[in-house]
Amino acid sequence: MSTLAELSLPRAVLVADTDGADAGLAAAAPVATLAHAGTTVGSLRVDAGGEPVVRRAVTAVGADHDVLVIGAAGLLVPLDARGGTLADVGTALRYKGVSTGAVLATTGGSAAPNVLALSAEALSRRELPVIGVIVVRARHADGEATSPARPAAAAGAPLLAVLSGDLADTDPSSLGSQAALGFSTDSWETMTP
Repeated sequence: MSTLAELSLPRAVLVADTDGADAGLAAAAPVATLAHAGTTVGSLRVDAGGEPVVRRAVTAVGADHDVLVIGAAGLLVPLDARGGTLADVGTALRYKGVSTGAVLATTGGSAAPNVLALSAEALSRRELPVIGVIVVRARHADGEATSPARPAAAAGAPLLAVLSGDLADTDPSSLGSQAALGFSTDSWETMTP
């Protein structure tokens, strides 16, 4: 895994599932890991339906925390009646002067490099940086996944963590310490908001 000590964590971190990774775990793990390391962190899960996603995100980013982690099942999946997407959230936050970056979550399967490259390209067109990649291994995977470094290289970003899908069953109170084991020891814990 790459060292990220030279990077600064943006105020808003978009966590997008790219190929069927456990989107809830992909967002919960960095939230729990950052909180475990002492960062004041908020989280917002933007599922389809309800109030426009951009409005929800703008409201949430104004709360009292160092970092807001916003997770969704897909970067370009419509999440409200207007068709608002997680990518739209990033663009709106950047427009409002909120530093924003994206973490792409993947299963690391054979299609991962292609899907991650496409997601990274979509983010680049919106001038949103890819902070890194989290690989969420399927529960009890039998070796079908590619090397974690390959998807990260396809996204043009560092590998932040390799997590087991089994962590989804972890008690939320201990998720931070368990998830931290999958993160690079020189990544989230040393990044400053």
